Amino acid sequence: MMKFLLLIPLAVVLLFTACQKSATVLSEELKTEVSDTLEAIAVEFLRSWEPPFHPDKALELFTQSEDFCLIIDGLPIKEYTEWAKGVPNFMSDDDYFFKSYTHDIKDVRTVVLSPDAGVVTIIYVWDSISNDEVHANTDGAITLTCRRENEGWKIVHYHGSHDTEKVIE
Repeated sequence: MMKFLLLIPLAVVLLFTACQKSATVLSEELKTEVSDTLEAIAVEFLRSWEPPFHPDKALELFTQSEDFCLIIDGLPIKEYTEWAKGVPNFMSDDDYFFKSYTHDIKDVRTVVLSPDAGVVTIIYVWDSISNDEVHANTDGAITLTCRRENEGWKIVHYHGSHDTEKVIE
């Protein structure tokens, strides 16, 4: 029994060691380059949703692979094709209902996972004026998981959420 008990820690150490992947040490220059790329993707995405709306720019930022995932305000969209069909309609609705529509970026945070992957979060205020002249602000945030693919950097997972709209008098 004692031999068996001694084997357990040894087995755990061996398993832990076998599962370890040698970590790639990224230079500060490479981290900055990837971080800047992630931030640019997120900002470009937000700007594509401002008048004049650019559905093609928004869509080209996303992967079309099977691991695509998007959740906005609790609504999951699991396939790129469903997202691609919806974006022009969503933008058309926004264009119809809003006279002015901007994203005032308050904070950007990035995490570089590797030379080819990272996460970026943007916290912003969606400032809008409806065609009925109602001025409102809505706090929002997006978190994008991105990776470098053959076609360049792509958004693989997107999570966006908005707070309750606050009418400005």
